[in-house]
Amino acid sequence: MTVPLLGAEPRVDALRNRGALLAAAAQAFAEGGIDVSAGEIAKRAGVAKGTLFRHFPAKRDLVNEVLADRLLELAAAVSEIAATRPAGLDAVAELMSRGAELLAADRSFFEAATCAGLADERVAGAKRKLAAGLDELVAAAQRSGEVRGDVTGVDIAMLMMAATNTCAPTHVLQPQLWRRYLALMIDGLRPGATSVLPSAGRVPAKAGRSRQAMGAAPANP
Repeated sequence: MTVPLLGAEPRVDALRNRGALLAAAAQAFAEGGIDVSAGEIAKRAGVAKGTLFRHFPAKRDLVNEVLADRLLELAAAVSEIAATRPAGLDAVAELMSRGAELLAADRSFFEAATCAGLADERVAGAKRKLAAGLDELVAAAQRSGEVRGDVTGVDIAMLMMAATNTCAPTHVLQPQLWRRYLALMIDGLRPGATSVLPSAGRVPAKAGRSRQAMGAAPANP
């Protein structure tokens, strides 16, 4: 007969606790950013602080797990829209609206995405999946003739983040303000009398981290 290790959680309890911790962390980070304490997350999950650190030895591990889940949620939205909507600007606009709505309600996403290192394979894999899906969605829209040819998938992700983060200081009083600026951005995707986009090379360090956060390769040579 196998004797459980002293202090070890039964598998069902362990899985339940891990799920509760991830759900509590996602909510806590969305409301208060990634600086929310481990103790607060454990309290929300209804477990001891030691249980949190058994599942996630460092707080960064928990942040990375929540970030990967959020990135995969965005990637799933891209796949769903690509499979159910005709290729074109409307499909890209729907993705941008759904993605921005998700990000507007999540204070932690920008902080976590720009701080998380690519060393975490689950985060890196989720970023690659999202970037590939966005590139395919944009390419299909460009083939339809409804989206300008110099836009990339990472541009779409950056525009979603730009709309929500620009309006973040007014979120409590005007939670839907980001929709106004997103609509202006979507109009800028149309082909026609457009300006030539500057190169993405030689971007400031913070902007470079933002691009990498959404799966882009570093822009600087």
